[in-house]
Amino acid sequence: MASPAPDAHRDATPPAPPLLPARASDRFRVLAARALTRRCPYCGASGIFDGYFALKERCPTCGTSFAREDGYFLGAYALNLLVAEVLGLGLALYLIFGTRLSRAPLLWQEAIAISLAVAFPIVFFPFSRTTWMALDLLVDPPAATPERRLRGHEMGRPPDRRS
Repeated sequence: MASPAPDAHRDATPPAPPLLPARASDRFRVLAARALTRRCPYCGASGIFDGYFALKERCPTCGTSFAREDGYFLGAYALNLLVAEVLGLGLALYLIFGTRLSRAPLLWQEAIAISLAVAFPIVFFPFSRTTWMALDLLVDPPAATPERRLRGHEMGRPPDRRS
């Protein structure tokens, strides 16, 4: 049997498992703080973004690969849409009905609501990615191996015994 082809992006030493507090509430607090400050959820290092939007492929400090598989960040996009639109809509409703903007012309009210609906997802985009990685780490911490891959027996299914 042939050995798998070496990965061009893999370092010689695999990244160490993240050092996180044992208590779930402390672990959540640490991961939330890392996510909201755009830091690596695994080691807490900064510099994981190239500019404002582009996430680097790996953490420059611990070497952890951020995109585990194709489609990994689809949940981050959904989180971004959900949080940004709820916050944008809530702020728009408050501004329109809770301030003097309720007396403003409808065109201005619509302009404010549309501006918030466009701006919030853009502003929240990098935070949604780090939040998604932190949630993934909180719910499914990695084993001692650098790559996490689910096998059938790890997903709660009995192994296939057909021969």
